Amino acid sequence: MLYRVAGFAGWQRIRSHRVAHLTLQTSAGPPVDASHHDNETEMPAKAATRKLPSVNRGQHSHIPTAIKNPERVAHRRTELIEVATKMFLERGFHNTSIRDIVRACSFNVASLYMYVSSKEDILYLVAQDLMNNIAQRLSETVLDPDSPERSLEIGFASYCQIVSRFRRPIRLLYREVGFLPPEPRANVIATVSSVITYFENIVAKGITAGVFRKVPARLAGLDVMFIAHMIALHTREVRAVGDLDAYINYQLDSIFAGLLVAPEKRGADNRTPPVVRTKTAKKSRAR
Repeated sequence: MLYRVAGFAGWQRIRSHRVAHLTLQTSAGPPVDASHHDNETEMPAKAATRKLPSVNRGQHSHIPTAIKNPERVAHRRTELIEVATKMFLERGFHNTSIRDIVRACSFNVASLYMYVSSKEDILYLVAQDLMNNIAQRLSETVLDPDSPERSLEIGFASYCQIVSRFRRPIRLLYREVGFLPPEPRANVIATVSSVITYFENIVAKGITAGVFRKVPARLAGLDVMFIAHMIALHTREVRAVGDLDAYINYQLDSIFAGLLVAPEKRGADNRTPPVVRTKTAKKSRAR
């Protein structure tokens, strides 16, 4: 992991300037149903610089349907995703039947088979919806092309918000992804790999710039992703500590304690100015 206890004390000055008001700018996307999230603190948004390459959407297997109206298909499948996510989490994939799902929907068994052909298809609908949302929202996150440190800060905060919003399907897929057929399962794994690559590229750029220590960039990307996933996997424990902003700020302190090169040790040729952080968001929350 990125934590270094010995180095943490040396980076306490970072904590005093940690920004909660991170630079995020996202395009307007489709609204996310409230069933995906609770009343969670959302990170405030602010204009940033240009976009950087992001996670790939990938090629997803098409689930055939007998219905020709795409809007109707989308509506029915959205209902299936919501109902199935709740039931699979409560009962488990194997202990939930097609009839259980249909009884909680607004249509009958015959109608269901016009939209999917199996329970595995329904699980993959949940996975597809999650993968599309992760890809879309990460691609809309605006990083700072001049500061790897700032980019990691922005990207991590953005991904934590995504995980918080979609924590139920993320938790479900951690538990049930093994029940997907090989091709859909490979697509889910490819999306996870793309998220790791997203953070790996930021870390690699920071290493090249002399801002970050020479650590395995891929492993660092995996660490960052998994730290965000704790919001979904250990929601109660995370909430017991504080709100989403507090979690993000604490984890950024720990991540940078293990990554950042002390300014006085950075090479003269690739030295970058330190990121200036404020307490703007903390003051606004206090009001």
